[in-house]
Amino acid sequence: MEKEIIRSPLVPETGGPFNLAIRHRDMIYISGLPPFQEEFCQQLREARRTGQPLPAMPDLPMEDQICIVMNHLKWLMEAAGSNMDCLLKVVVWLKDQNQMGAFDKIYRSYFSSDETMPTRTRIQAGRTPFDCALEIDAIGYVPKAINSPSR
Repeated sequence: MEKEIIRSPLVPETGGPFNLAIRHRDMIYISGLPPFQEEFCQQLREARRTGQPLPAMPDLPMEDQICIVMNHLKWLMEAAGSNMDCLLKVVVWLKDQNQMGAFDKIYRSYFSSDETMPTRTRIQAGRTPFDCALEIDAIGYVPKAINSPSR
């Protein structure tokens, strides 16, 4: 099986020179996901297309940014034929470590139990893309029970 580019109509793409997610066999590799919404991604794609300066990201509350990123992660896992409980490794880049409590509260709600949570690395980023509060990248798998032979 060759690698398969994974897309979700719910997750906006920036037009950058990378794919948001790739599936190879039963493994899913997800690029760093910042809290970008469709309107901002449209501005990014246009700026990249025309060679103009990149736009500034809208200022969103931390909780909103966390939910956007976690939803994008969830939707990409689902588009690959999997779910959040099948994540193996998550790397969290936080701009401010003091936000870890707020992050953990929301993060936990995306998993069915503590036992299904993936391993995780947390890094305080000196600067994140567009000064957003966080970015997450991940590795997951497609369980055999829902792994279709056609993939």
